[in-house]
Amino acid sequence: MPEPYYQDEHCTIYHGDCRDVLPSLEYGSVRLLWTDPPYGHNNQDGDLQSARVRDGVRGARVKQTVSIANDSPDGMRDVVDESLLAAIRLLCGDCCCCCAGGGGPNVTFAWLANRMDVLGLQFFHAVVWDKSGRGHGMGWRFRRNYEFVMVAHKRGGKLSWREGYPAVPNIVYVDPEDNALHPTQKPPALVGYFIELTTEPGELILDPFMGSGTTLEAAKLSGRRAIGIEIEEKYCEIAAERLRQKVLF
Repeated sequence: MPEPYYQDEHCTIYHGDCRDVLPSLEYGSVRLLWTDPPYGHNNQDGDLQSARVRDGVRGARVKQTVSIANDSPDGMRDVVDESLLAAIRLLCGDCCCCCAGGGGPNVTFAWLANRMDVLGLQFFHAVVWDKSGRGHGMGWRFRRNYEFVMVAHKRGGKLSWREGYPAVPNIVYVDPEDNALHPTQKPPALVGYFIELTTEPGELILDPFMGSGTTLEAAKLSGRRAIGIEIEEKYCEIAAERLRQKVLF
């Protein structure tokens, strides 16, 4: 096993490429894979947001000018393909993978749904995260007010669902974060929503693209265990500090 970057009673962080770390984890130990991988859009690297910062456009978010590892179209496809294939052997439940909505020349959500099926998962549903509560998103014509959470389960199995929990709408309304900790930071309430629906307290959640640690924070606050893997050390430290500040009652 690799040496943890951080570890407490509930959460473990590994610093490294998830493709190197995942093979060392225990087979069949993960109830929920919840992650937010690169979208393959070269975010913050020549896109509309970085152009707004460059040109001094009023309201441009300077904190979001850092590029994301493996965020080219080819880089994203390589790392997501390999990580999903490695993670499937660990999974005994569901996979929830964030994915950009909308269209464009490289339609990521269509590719991801297909790859989930090809690699050994069974694509189940594209849940819409409506993030319009903070206002209009970015975009040249149609503004980006939503993202998908692509939900799948192991082929031949079925979707995990907590006993007694009713069916829910396929649109989730959660305000986005201000991205102060990471360029594509997700709100803990969004992750926690899926955790509560599909896992029981004490079960293990895995995030191979951990970023600033939102999944681990949500897991810890809900009484679950979690493993996070992150290639950028600065985000490992941010995530570790978030977890140090979360005290369970």
